[in-house]
Amino acid sequence: MRVLLQSRADLLVLPAGDTVQVLETKGALRALGVDVDYSSELAPDLEGYDVVHLFNLTRVAETAAQCENAIRRGKPVVVSPIYWNHEEYILHESPRQQGPLLKYWRQDNPLRRRVVESAAMLLPNAEAEARLIQRDLGVMAPFRVVPNGADLGFAHADPGEFVSRYRVADFVLCCARISPRKNQLALVRATRGLGFPVVFIGPVNDPFYFEACRKEADSSHHFLGFMPQRQIAGAYAAARVHVLPSWFETPGLASLEAAMAGCNIVSTDRGTAREYFGGLAWYCDPADVESIKAAVVAAYRAPRRPELAALVSERFTWDHAARATAAAYAEVLAGRVGGAP
Repeated sequence: MRVLLQSRADLLVLPAGDTVQVLETKGALRALGVDVDYSSELAPDLEGYDVVHLFNLTRVAETAAQCENAIRRGKPVVVSPIYWNHEEYILHESPRQQGPLLKYWRQDNPLRRRVVESAAMLLPNAEAEARLIQRDLGVMAPFRVVPNGADLGFAHADPGEFVSRYRVADFVLCCARISPRKNQLALVRATRGLGFPVVFIGPVNDPFYFEACRKEADSSHHFLGFMPQRQIAGAYAAARVHVLPSWFETPGLASLEAAMAGCNIVSTDRGTAREYFGGLAWYCDPADVESIKAAVVAAYRAPRRPELAALVSERFTWDHAARATAAAYAEVLAGRVGGAP
């Protein structure tokens, strides 16, 4: 079996969660013996490939062009949607521009619909994602849920180097790019004056938003910028709680990594995190600072939950994701694709 993975042109230049998903999927598939390549081209030569696997229905223009190329060349298409509806986020964050922004978001729905209708199979990260695609687009392809994963190395992360370097431990951590969708400003407001340190790790996507966060922060807030994965693992191991109060997560790769490393988890209640963590995490309303505060305080005061780390290590690894993905490819190629299980 030979497979071509495809995604946005700047996947490696502007890394985000989809970058991790694509690269980790590629590596784990190769470890299983699947012959897999990656290309960001819109119309690559597909000679010799059995399946084209596309990522991302959110930023869909490139995905749609890649899909059309595959269909034109007679190749079956599998799609990891990485999809969530942006409309609530737009309405909350940009009330003065909501008309143009909502129009911009919705104008891509015909392209999303075309990709879904062309797919031999969708591989959403959760059932809720599949239901949302059906609701928003009014169409659906056969699908198999392939949960996101984390590298098992996070289960053995050592906090020593991080604590020695930054002189902070037992803190609240938010590991995400600094941007309005990740909602760090609400987290700053929720944690002022609580008496424990709050650490932010991640590149600055929006410098104006970053300045707003810094302006409202107090001495308990620490912005450490971008870090390579090895250092982030140490931060997870040193932290007591990891928080993603985002406007949506599916489910948030940082939450999986931090949970594997032993953190208590606070997640947004928008998205798919409940399908992963169930009652082992705390959930907050991203629109409500008091909700974020209550969840963070409860998680910080609670004992660590080793059963959550065990759950993630056993069920949500890239090896598990790759095995489910390879099985989906085989199903497509065998012509056994039917309705969702």
